Amino acid sequence: MARTPTSSTTSGPGLAGRPAGFTLVELMVVLGLLSLAYVLVAPSLNKAVGIGENRVASRELLAALREARATAIAESREVRFIVDGVSASYGAGQTRSPIPRGFDIASDVPASRRLTTRIAAIDFFPDGSSTGGAVVLAQRGGARTTIAVDWLTGHVGMVE
Repeated sequence: MARTPTSSTTSGPGLAGRPAGFTLVELMVVLGLLSLAYVLVAPSLNKAVGIGENRVASRELLAALREARATAIAESREVRFIVDGVSASYGAGQTRSPIPRGFDIASDVPASRRLTTRIAAIDFFPDGSSTGGAVVLAQRGGARTTIAVDWLTGHVGMVE
């Protein structure tokens, strides 16, 4: 009596005598589903990357402002922090840090602290106080962060 395979668990070619593998239709369906998943997920990933870039750039600016204040206190001298919207940079003394590509920087300071329409200064004094103001870092088409400098205490912090 000859045995006839009755299930796919037996050895030999694939189901019902078909060779093992995938058909072109099956591969196209899988590629279509992967493409659809990419289209749905990609914008979320781009937004998350943009938020991360803004967070990093804001923290670097915040650290630079705090360092200028700490230098003024430690060295008992006035330290001038420049916010330059023309060259898209910021910094104290001769040191300037560029802002990342795709960002704009602006300042909100008293009129007496404006060097030009797009360049401003925030001065930190040996007692910890400052001339005060705010620096706005904005990602083109995205998030913006405001960093405020209190004139009385010189405290530097992000405004939520």
